[in-house]
Amino acid sequence: MGQPLDRVRRLGLLMSYTENDQEGRERLAAFREALRDTGWVDGGNTRVDVRWYAGEPKQAMVRARELVELAPDLIVVNGSPGVAALKRLTNTIPIVFVVVADPVGAGYVESLSRPGSNITGFSTFEPEIGGKWLEALKEAAPHIQRVGVVMDPNFPGFAALWSKIESVAPSSGLQAIAAYGRDGPEIDKAIEVFAGQSNGGLILLPTPINSVHRHAIFALTERHRLPAIYPFGFHARNGGLMAYGFDSQDLFRRAAAYVDRILKGARPAELPVQGPTKFELVINLKTARSIGLTIPPSLLARADEVIE
Repeated sequence: MGQPLDRVRRLGLLMSYTENDQEGRERLAAFREALRDTGWVDGGNTRVDVRWYAGEPKQAMVRARELVELAPDLIVVNGSPGVAALKRLTNTIPIVFVVVADPVGAGYVESLSRPGSNITGFSTFEPEIGGKWLEALKEAAPHIQRVGVVMDPNFPGFAALWSKIESVAPSSGLQAIAAYGRDGPEIDKAIEVFAGQSNGGLILLPTPINSVHRHAIFALTERHRLPAIYPFGFHARNGGLMAYGFDSQDLFRRAAAYVDRILKGARPAELPVQGPTKFELVINLKTARSIGLTIPPSLLARADEVIE
């Protein structure tokens, strides 16, 4: 039996960026627009309360608690730290996650087909993409022998990605090295230490803090002339060397349909977790020139977007 549709619904939205981050604002706008297309209008039949946690787990817990205390009808959450915080705080408020790695391995849902509790949503990468990141990075920079994988070790959702990269790296003649970064200063230090030896490249895993801290990472990789591959197209558009991933805003648009269904009575436990469907390779030639790298024509030919 559906819920009554004649009262204003309250939604919480927990975002993994800072409030002034352009990517975060665009994800929020994409969600609001898609939500409006389903008939739910912020300031009309819905009220949307937004909180930002800047990729930091402690802030995620603080902002998640603020939203839970508002007793909303549903919470949409971006990023693993936000889901982890909400899972600790409520098992009754419906939760739709967006851009979250390995929700089964992380323990957020029982299975992709039947999530089984108050949580469902839209996941990110299958572990196999780790091999594609390695291949593209090695093709762009054949001289590299070591790959630093920048990640947050506190979140089990990223473990499968790391394991895949570590296991397939030798087949590309590479050694994978974990570079742990839980916050901005720790990421900077990990990259500085890794850059102390030659013939290195970087893979940035899709942790929220890596995206929040991306401009500082771009500056460091340029200074140390480190080739790097990123998980989202906007990373390359914002100044990173290259990215292979999906359109994250598309997942926010698709999430609005799940919000609509839940507000009309569907149970999160019975809505399967969905993944991305469209992937893109984006290469930034300006950044390549700045680190003295010539991207081979074979790789440029496969790119969906080349930034001059």
